Amino acid sequence: MRFTLLILFWSIVGSAIGQTDSLANIKSTHLDSTGIKKICTKLQIPNNLEANNDLLHFIVDWIGTPYCYGGETKKCTDCSGFTTNLYLTIYKKYIPRSSREIFNNCLPISKHALYEGDLVFFATSGGSTISHVGVYLWDDFFVHSSTSQGVIISNLKQGYYRKTYVSGGAWLD
Repeated sequence: MRFTLLILFWSIVGSAIGQTDSLANIKSTHLDSTGIKKICTKLQIPNNLEANNDLLHFIVDWIGTPYCYGGETKKCTDCSGFTTNLYLTIYKKYIPRSSREIFNNCLPISKHALYEGDLVFFATSGGSTISHVGVYLWDDFFVHSSTSQGVIISNLKQGYYRKTYVSGGAWLD
């Protein structure tokens, strides 16, 4: 279904979908099912044998990085700094540096159609203005840089994120 929607989107705007998947270019340290299970357990997320190995390693490397507004390094990072680093490292895609700009350039995706690597957007300052971004994992879990805890994994069903969630988005380029 998702693939069909993406094809329809590109045909409407007159673009062609390339024959190669940008994810195929990623060099990966392939984990066996035991390795994936260990990392998922360490991250306290459900086991997913189809998970992107590089994404899991990236998260392990960044988890606990402190939050600082405007930061984009492992010394400290904000939500969009973390997300832009993740997208460049894992998906080889340059995305804007602010959560609002990222949101404005995404194909909207409903919550029930989110897929690993999609973006999730929140209005944490009230209203509907986008002020926070994270990267969806699976089973309602997402990774992001929280102002209070730094880079963490949270769940969309948690009260705060359930209340402030605005939309999902797919970055297409």
